[in-house]
Amino acid sequence: MTTENILVIITSGLERIVPALGAIAAIKASHAEAHLVILARAAFTTFLSTSPYPNEVWVDDTPGSRNLKRWRNMRALLRSREWARVYDLDGNQHSTHLFWLLYGRRALTSARSCLAWSGVIPGTFLAWTDPHRAQMHVRDQWAHQLRAARIPVIPATDLSWVARRVTAFNVPFRMNEPYLLIAVEPGPGGAWPKLAEFGRLAADEGRVMVAVGWNPSEDLAALKAACPTLVDLVGKVSLNELVFMAWAAAGAVGTDNGIMHLAAGAGCRSVVLYDDQSDPALVGQRGSRVTILRRPHLNGIPASEVLAALKRL
Repeated sequence: MTTENILVIITSGLERIVPALGAIAAIKASHAEAHLVILARAAFTTFLSTSPYPNEVWVDDTPGSRNLKRWRNMRALLRSREWARVYDLDGNQHSTHLFWLLYGRRALTSARSCLAWSGVIPGTFLAWTDPHRAQMHVRDQWAHQLRAARIPVIPATDLSWVARRVTAFNVPFRMNEPYLLIAVEPGPGGAWPKLAEFGRLAADEGRVMVAVGWNPSEDLAALKAACPTLVDLVGKVSLNELVFMAWAAAGAVGTDNGIMHLAAGAGCRSVVLYDDQSDPALVGQRGSRVTILRRPHLNGIPASEVLAALKRL
């Protein structure tokens, strides 16, 4: 008996990958005997490979690229398998490009009705083209999309599998003492200008502050100056280790970025800061331990309000 191949496309950032894990789990459960391949960016392939869902994770290096060789290689990779189904969890222009790469002439409107592509491209066998899609939260979008593909239930994001992957982890502070994760990555509206002030307030209350993210920045330097006891782990821990830290943390603070999705997905008490560049009704973190604070501009969110929200959590 030939094993079916299933492709899941999620080539966006961590802010979509984390909430998409529930959808991926539902797809895996629906195709338990199939060979499931996830197509993702290189930065997230290790994280996804350690999850219990894919049999393989392929790297997509074409987003935003004008390198024709990369696109030819991607076309060859996509066409190297016969796909029983393709689940597009991005639903953007890039995944539309992948659709045409994969199917060629079969992607023409007049010929696509037999293509088992689950996504927002009209005319395919598993298309979901609700005109109100843009007004839905991304998780609700996936729920409706998969329901159209006869997958009725999407579980919440579950990161418990990370516990089996982090076998040794050393950090320069005691993880049994209360500490706060500070996600210094900027959100769509940039960095939070009150971060250094927040650091001073939290440090004055005796809290251990742990900065996490990918790249050092001016905001991190200002936070260090305001909070000399800050533990700087920016660029020094993996995604799996970040989940491990989020489980033990007393709380997490940051703008609308992927790390805050990871912290909220791990059940960490999280205060997430939004401005008018992103809408929590569409992309916000969900959970009973999540508080979202939003102003037209991040500068309008006082440090004292964030600290008070953490205390309430």
